[in-house]
Amino acid sequence: MVAQTRTFIRLGLLSMVGLAFYYAHLFLGMVGNAWIFKMLAVLFLLTAVPLPIIAVNNRKLFPALEKWTKTLVVAGALLLLVHHFLMTFIFVMFLPEGRVL
Repeated sequence: MVAQTRTFIRLGLLSMVGLAFYYAHLFLGMVGNAWIFKMLAVLFLLTAVPLPIIAVNNRKLFPALEKWTKTLVVAGALLLLVHHFLMTFIFVMFLPEGRVL
């Protein structure tokens, strides 16, 4: 139980780093190499995939939270996954290398 909570928190923090990566590249063009950029985008997408799975399947993830707060955790994890999927799809398929704005 504790291992799944730690895994959930670590993957969540890594996904938050992914948010910073997506927007840093979108506005600043931080990564110059297209292959490294695409690889990092897919990596951050893959770190977000288990978050909703862990949140839905583990009823003892955060035992101190109320039911509506656990629902918010599940919804947030799902929104983070959808965001990462859309940003990875757009970045890998459509955006050119370098600064966008």
